[in-house]
Amino acid sequence: MTRRLLISYLSLTVVVLAMLEVPLGFINARGERAQLTAKVERDAVTIASLAESTIEGDASTSNLPAIEALAGRYAADTGARVVITNQQGLAVVDSAPPAAGRRSFATRPELRAALRGDVATGTRHSSTLGYDLLYVAVPIASGGTVHGAVRITYPTSELDRRIRNYWLVLAGIAAVVLAAAALIGLSFARWIRRPLAGLEVAAAEAGAGDLSARAPVPDAPPELRRLALEFNDMVARVDGLVSVQKEFVADASHELRTPLTALRLRLENLERHVGDGGRASLDAAETEVERLSGLVDELLALARADAGTAPAEAVDLVGVAAARVDVWLATAGEVRMRLDASGTVDARVGSDRAAQVIDNLVSNALRHAPESSVVTISVARAAGGLVELRVADEGPGMTAEQKARAFDRFWRAGSGSGGSGAGGSGLGLAIARRLVEVDGGTIELRDAPGGGLEAVVRLPAA
Repeated sequence: MTRRLLISYLSLTVVVLAMLEVPLGFINARGERAQLTAKVERDAVTIASLAESTIEGDASTSNLPAIEALAGRYAADTGARVVITNQQGLAVVDSAPPAAGRRSFATRPELRAALRGDVATGTRHSSTLGYDLLYVAVPIASGGTVHGAVRITYPTSELDRRIRNYWLVLAGIAAVVLAAAALIGLSFARWIRRPLAGLEVAAAEAGAGDLSARAPVPDAPPELRRLALEFNDMVARVDGLVSVQKEFVADASHELRTPLTALRLRLENLERHVGDGGRASLDAAETEVERLSGLVDELLALARADAGTAPAEAVDLVGVAAARVDVWLATAGEVRMRLDASGTVDARVGSDRAAQVIDNLVSNALRHAPESSVVTISVARAAGGLVELRVADEGPGMTAEQKARAFDRFWRAGSGSGGSGAGGSGLGLAIARRLVEVDGGTIELRDAPGGGLEAVVRLPAA
């Protein structure tokens, strides 16, 4: 953003400088040419007045050497060329003749105009000399009669040099102004960018789950200060809402578990006083209480997953999977568990979330794995900077329609269909998907290569 702001400031400065300096440069060039033309024209008129008596009389009179000397001194002082012609256009005086003898200039447009009594000025390119010339031709006249003409040609190199130097001065001024504008613009852009950078960092931290993040409110434009304050108020309100939700989760955990525990104890006490005929009913009631307790636990887990704010970090997924396999071995029964992974495979996840995902997938697999079968957990690196966690069972598997709905909350397939299963609450896979999404990963169900169901979790590598 700093670069874009600086470029916008400099672009505006360049436009303003161009609007000011380009016309100024052209005005100066036109003024220099007009000033030089007027000066040379005055000199030509002066020479014409001095040469008038000589041109009117015989060219061999005694005044001709003086006119030649005047033209020579003028040419030496200014670098110009002076040509004085008679009425027929023949050169009487030439300060820089290219060859000996008298030349005719009657075909020159400027001299033809001067011999008609007009003053001719302009510039033209000399093919003989190879550069541009400024010319002025004035008539030598008296009593309304034109007796000859004076032409002064002046190389424009000196004029061009002065004009070029003026353009260089303007360019130097523009460079100084641009440098000053760059320094001022950079300071101004950083002044604007600094609070935005803090706001960006705070927004990223809040988006990652750290609701304690606040944007700094430094000395900045009023609009940015108001934006930072509004952002901080918004994050504070969200933090308050999340806190209320967490309190609700804690309160619900206490309020729901306590009566269920009391109900279980009452059923156990009642079991001692009933006969064999009522024992089946009590067993069914205890089973239902256990199911309700599991449902409460999974509902609370789902609420925590929706409100979870623990930041992701580099976690050895192989180590987490190995620890969870050790925990589940005690309850696996006749189903064997196998971990296909070695070494260290780091993923960027929440450690507790990764453990809970593995628990939910292993619980789902054990529920539907037949006796003497194998539940396989594997961890490996995948393409695209990802880590893959796979949990596969050898159960009956699921149809395509069931796999598409398996992650819906409270959805349970029919008995023997795998997935959430009739014995589950229908929340295990929904919780797993929510936990995986919190860490920026994906989860899907596939048919296992040897039959059964395979859950594939992809997580970003650390």
